[in-house]
Amino acid sequence: MIKLALAELPVYRAAAPNVRDNLVLVDGQTGAKNLSVGIGVYSRGQASEFHTHKNEEEVMIYLKGEGIMKREDGTESALKRGDITFVPADEPHKLINTGSGEFVFLFIYAPQGPEVHIRKWDIVKDLHLTLDDFV
Repeated sequence: MIKLALAELPVYRAAAPNVRDNLVLVDGQTGAKNLSVGIGVYSRGQASEFHTHKNEEEVMIYLKGEGIMKREDGTESALKRGDITFVPADEPHKLINTGSGEFVFLFIYAPQGPEVHIRKWDIVKDLHLTLDDFV
């Protein structure tokens, strides 16, 4: 068993034009072998790029705010606190904050993989988030 504290984890920030923050909670660096878990924090108007996870399935549980998930075929799903999405491996998708505040979600990848790219983003110095920041 490994115990971690949210406030001690680094906050990773993606570069422009798709600026957004992520925390990696559990992955291979913490000893997990089959999954990775993190938290995404998108400020007002922030979005990911269209992307796929070639071999990984993704579950997202929305904790705060409002957004939409766009698919490559043009369909969109409105998202809010309490919603859950499942994205199969190799399905292009894009997440956008459409609300007036932060859009926060828990993400789970199985197997591990995409979090390796997140860990290459810049670390935001002196930013420590707690559970109160996410709900």
